[in-house]
Amino acid sequence: MKTIAEYGSWESNIDAETVIAGNCRNISELQAAKGSVFWLEQQFVGGRNTIFQFKDGKVIEWTPSDVSVRNSVHEYGGGSFIVSSDQVYFVTENGVYLQKDPHAKPQRIVQASKNCRFADLDYFNGNIYAVNEIHSELQEERRVENLLIKITHDGLTQKIVPFPYSLLLYGQQCFLKAFGADFYACPRVSPDGGLIAWMEWNLPGMPWDETTIKVARLDRKGNIDKVVSSLSRKGVNFHGPQWGPCSELYVISDQTGWWNVYLVDFEKGKLKYNIFPVDTEIGSPSWVFGDRQFAVNKTGALLNIAGKMSFKVFDGECKTLKTQFFGQFSHLKLADEDTAYCIASGPARCASVIEVHLNSEEVNVLRESRDSKELGSYDIALGEEITFVSDGVPVKGWFYAPFSSRYMAPEETLPPVLLIAHGGPTANTSNSLSMKIQFFTSRGFAVFDVNYRGSTGYGTKFRNMLLGSWGVVDRDDMINAANYLIQHQLVNPKRVCIMGSSAGGYLLLSAILHSDVFAAAASLYGVSDLVGLFKETHKFEQGYNEQLIGKYPEDLDIYNQRSPINRAKELNCPVCFFHGTEDTVVPMSQSLIFYEALKSKGLITAFQTFPGSVFSSEGHGFRGAAATKMALNGPYYFFCKVLGINPSVTAKIKIDNLPGERKVQAA
Repeated sequence: MKTIAEYGSWESNIDAETVIAGNCRNISELQAAKGSVFWLEQQFVGGRNTIFQFKDGKVIEWTPSDVSVRNSVHEYGGGSFIVSSDQVYFVTENGVYLQKDPHAKPQRIVQASKNCRFADLDYFNGNIYAVNEIHSELQEERRVENLLIKITHDGLTQKIVPFPYSLLLYGQQCFLKAFGADFYACPRVSPDGGLIAWMEWNLPGMPWDETTIKVARLDRKGNIDKVVSSLSRKGVNFHGPQWGPCSELYVISDQTGWWNVYLVDFEKGKLKYNIFPVDTEIGSPSWVFGDRQFAVNKTGALLNIAGKMSFKVFDGECKTLKTQFFGQFSHLKLADEDTAYCIASGPARCASVIEVHLNSEEVNVLRESRDSKELGSYDIALGEEITFVSDGVPVKGWFYAPFSSRYMAPEETLPPVLLIAHGGPTANTSNSLSMKIQFFTSRGFAVFDVNYRGSTGYGTKFRNMLLGSWGVVDRDDMINAANYLIQHQLVNPKRVCIMGSSAGGYLLLSAILHSDVFAAAASLYGVSDLVGLFKETHKFEQGYNEQLIGKYPEDLDIYNQRSPINRAKELNCPVCFFHGTEDTVVPMSQSLIFYEALKSKGLITAFQTFPGSVFSSEGHGFRGAAATKMALNGPYYFFCKVLGINPSVTAKIKIDNLPGERKVQAA
């Protein structure tokens, strides 16, 4: 018999320690070579990133304990390693390294620093091709240049001296390959070594906006001979260039309004044909380097079509593969004509490395970030996709009802709800297993994870609805989402909470200023001052704010009107803030200023900061175990205290202006 207890107060074995338990925190980046597969894991302790390999039935760790494989190009990094002949080339904050086997000491090829960074590696015939980002050493200059370079490995170390260009030392190891555009990505050499393709774009665009794919011939030494093709079109996105086995080029484009895969006629600089026309997304926004949403071999193309792995036979049918428990895929790689690898997750599976045999559709799980056998002991709530209408536009989200095998709520009561605003904002959320969501649902909270207007996965038109309207249409979607749940009697109307990170933090602050439906909020490294964000943001997103809001300073009035900090005195909703001290994307001051304003007003609020660790700074997104746990326990504890619920876990967080024990009636 279940114990009767108030929604939100249930005890659960999914605690903060559980959330950060498992083999690793996350799995990202994947490469395959010679019958084995390599991937990158983020560890819980310090957020250190390590390379693993699966070979001959064994999981092998490559990275020494004092090394973290990562980079901060564009501040978000990615593309941190490449494999050739079972040797690994990887990037750290200190340089580019070669490691010849799992037990060998990594050998530094090129020195790096916080002012000289490398990412998005490719390798061919002794040459490493990479994106190079150089920052001025003069803080007041804030000058950043992005380049494509070739690194020739001869066992020596060549320091690259940044700025001015006349002092840039490209010695025997590093050679300038392309410059002039604001940004570069995806340098990819053809299998025959005769061509290189890359993606480039300019401010104020982002990599999902108007971009160019260029192709150049390489000479015998791997140097660019001349550019032979430039693929671009006004208002059209091209990304993710990949070569087929016969040196044919494929790219993703949204020229039809949906990201699809095309064969390129690079000699004529145009798309040849769409290999599988579909009004569904195959691509994804390039926030980080190194992802692959498709892969090709001699027979056909492996496609990630809206959460379904499919294989399109050239001049034949497209077959949806049976992938058992998995429904989200990234980093697709075809090792041969029958074997595919990727990183996958699903409603009851955390991020995993899987091997798929195309002919038999056999799926082998090679590595799990959390062992699936353990999940049977937890109360896992499954998400239901709900569509509601916001300003006449259908908007979707994943609704998770509270679930516990041990508890039930008193009859005729409704649960509190936590609305989640994903970051980006050009991103999306899925129904893949999130232990953070299960932390709340297993305690009696409902959760609604919303893909507001501007989210990806629903076509270019939906994605672009946020342009010029950030903080307006997405704000209205969150408010309408809450009202939808209330109208359908799914949640307690007096216990509606909202939580968001980064852009989601800005969204929640905008929402609680324009509606009294929310009872409490939690902002994780969120934006509160748009003017400050514009002035302090890094190069990669320098034009992003102008697209989402307006030109600066011409549209200064809009920036001020939409900045929650300017209306802090109007706010009546309690808010708690969590921020890393070394955040370079959204400075900590964005949270601190707002917190001080709420505190001085006498509103219930809290502010928690997180310093860095040996391997990882606590910047934009929490990596360390302590920060991750507090960013989970803290909001839950804060919500319960504000709502008058007896929390099943506590948090060492100072809540200001809390008037004794509060009690909000359970509806």
